[in-house]
Amino acid sequence: MEFASDVVSIEKNGGVGTLWLDRPEKYNAMNESFWLAIPEALKALESDKEINAIIVAGRGKHFCVGLDLVDSGMVSHQSVAGESEAVANIKQLQGTTRFQEAISSLAKCPVPVIAVIHGHCLGAGIDMVTSCDIRIASACSNFSVRETRIGLVADVGTLQRLPSILNAGHVAELAYSAKDINAVRAEKIGLVNDVYESQEAAYAAGMALANEIAANPPMAVRGTKFMLQQSETLTTEQSLLMNGMFTLMTSLRSNDLQESMKAFAEKRPPKYTGT
Repeated sequence: MEFASDVVSIEKNGGVGTLWLDRPEKYNAMNESFWLAIPEALKALESDKEINAIIVAGRGKHFCVGLDLVDSGMVSHQSVAGESEAVANIKQLQGTTRFQEAISSLAKCPVPVIAVIHGHCLGAGIDMVTSCDIRIASACSNFSVRETRIGLVADVGTLQRLPSILNAGHVAELAYSAKDINAVRAEKIGLVNDVYESQEAAYAAGMALANEIAANPPMAVRGTKFMLQQSETLTTEQSLLMNGMFTLMTSLRSNDLQESMKAFAEKRPPKYTGT
């Protein structure tokens, strides 16, 4: 599990990996190095077959204050002399696409990803947590689709993923107004699963949940996430057919299922291998 970055770090605790946003002096504002490091950190965690759940959390005072507008590598693109506006725009779009793909790597991660949020979660921070499967927050957290307030249309995932988390009215309110909401409101509307009194308590709860997930048979956990992902774009009938075929080919034929049955019969804890 090799990975090195000045702005993102990773660690392993048993079957749980943590991806730390590690730019505390800038409140984890995302510069280009920051968001490009996220997929690489995930790849390093995913390469460890013992890891069956991942937590995303932030070092320092805030989870993430959004895009670093001074040092993002996106909004400050400079045209080359003699280059047309069309070429400059294409380059800008390519940069945005790379940013989108970096954030989407969280959604595409084959194991469940839990965001543990404290302090500010603004703009690109919302892009990031809506790409995660589960969101847990501390009482000090606040949230904002901040792009609208500064004259931008959010374009890195919030407007695509938030509607599958919240109802249309709440999405519209947050996206149009760019207002801040606190953790109580975030929990009430379903943006976060639970709220805890402190950053430490939220992280401990996230770790406890991640360990619950990681204790399950790895093939079943990954297969469940795969089916949830696929079902987003399938009809119910198509999803049911795919689910039946997928289960037939994978978990029904797995060593872990046999181990689960054997352990139950022998009244002992199972020892899963992910095979």
